Amino acid sequence: MPETVVHFQIRMPPPMHERLASRAREEKSSLNALIVSMLAQAIERREASISPNPAS
Repeated sequence: MPETVVHFQIRMPPPMHERLASRAREEKSSLNALIVSMLAQAIERREASISPNPAS
């Protein structure tokens, strides 16, 4: 975990929170860790989709 942590509050519909909390419990993870992981994966996918492919 980085030394500097940014705190960010998010509002979401209760059903979404329930689904995410349930998944975090299944994965034996915190809700925060799950959401950070999901955001990181989404960013990686987006960057991969907009990056030009190097010529081979």
